[in-house]
Amino acid sequence: MHGPAVRAVLFTRQASGSAAEVPGQHAAFTAACAARGWSAGGSVGQIGGGYRAWLSVIGLVQRGRYDVVVVDTWDRLSATEAGKIHVLGLLRRARVRLLIAHEEIDTGDRIGLALVDSLISAGAAVAVAR
Repeated sequence: MHGPAVRAVLFTRQASGSAAEVPGQHAAFTAACAARGWSAGGSVGQIGGGYRAWLSVIGLVQRGRYDVVVVDTWDRLSATEAGKIHVLGLLRRARVRLLIAHEEIDTGDRIGLALVDSLISAGAAVAVAR
């Protein structure tokens, strides 16, 4: 017998005026959830920069509404490399599971978590060196 279904929430990010990107993100989310037997739930979207939407999605997971956050690609985390590392750190500190669907990076497994930890460490080392 299987445990309860994993409940996934989609995080979408788009540049201002690029709403055409969102349907593709939803399609990737639906496919990733179906392939894993997860329950595809709602979505939280962000237009432009900043981290407000990330804080909202973290709150949804911490309140038990969802078990994992899904993005379609690495580039959806943030517009900059430093921003991506910042988001990974936010999620890691909050103990929020992340699936980057296209790259098949899942922090719910050892390898995905180790990869994210190494990216965070490398990002911190670069920041200190500056």
